[in-house]
Amino acid sequence: MNILITGATGFIGQNLTEKLAHKKGVTLLIYDPRTDQNNLARLSSTIDFVFHLAAVHRPLDQAEFKTVNVLYFAELMRKLRGQNNSCPVLFTSSYQAIDQTPYGQSKLAAEEELKRHAEANRSRAIIYRLTNTFGRYARPNAHSVVATFCFNIARGLPIEIHDPNRIMHLYYIDDVVKSFLAHLNGWVEPDADGFYRLPKNLMYEITLGALAENIKSFKEDYDRNYKTIFSDGLTAKLHATFLSYLP
Repeated sequence: MNILITGATGFIGQNLTEKLAHKKGVTLLIYDPRTDQNNLARLSSTIDFVFHLAAVHRPLDQAEFKTVNVLYFAELMRKLRGQNNSCPVLFTSSYQAIDQTPYGQSKLAAEEELKRHAEANRSRAIIYRLTNTFGRYARPNAHSVVATFCFNIARGLPIEIHDPNRIMHLYYIDDVVKSFLAHLNGWVEPDADGFYRLPKNLMYEITLGALAENIKSFKEDYDRNYKTIFSDGLTAKLHATFLSYLP
């Protein structure tokens, strides 16, 4: 199976690539702005599955929302149609696609692009509307508040909490990747609205204040050389994430 991944060096992309690298019979193809377009056109006929993860979240120039999040994706879809390739395309959108922010609107536009592509090309459109995702490789001060808290607390740096009672809804990266990989084995039923999300039992709810206190406790245990085993799902996943940010 030839699998194309865009955004392979990003947060989700690195985690997905690590999992697929150990899967037998899989050849990974990477597509980014440096990819030779002539070579991509040739490869497009051999692709069996696309994971489109590339996106900008906080660009210096807001024009990049359209350039990267919409037009870059549209060009890839045109390449597939040019080769009559109807392979499935999994796209990581966001719960913010219903917002009126430039980022949310760019995600919505990309969703519509994929729906048009799937209809014209008779292919499968797999659109994930993800909420805040945390785990190793997330960039502090960019991808996730969990990453920022883990990075700073691990180094004894201050963190800012404007509203400790604010409730966060979180997905763990390993759960997200596992859900993605299920699509390689065939049809997976979407939610009633046609989008994909993780099951409710894998969406964790925690306040910002409690999140910070958890991570601070991990640092205290680490400094005292305590080795604690956590049975609670969220706490165990937060702890594993904290350990990945130790200097």
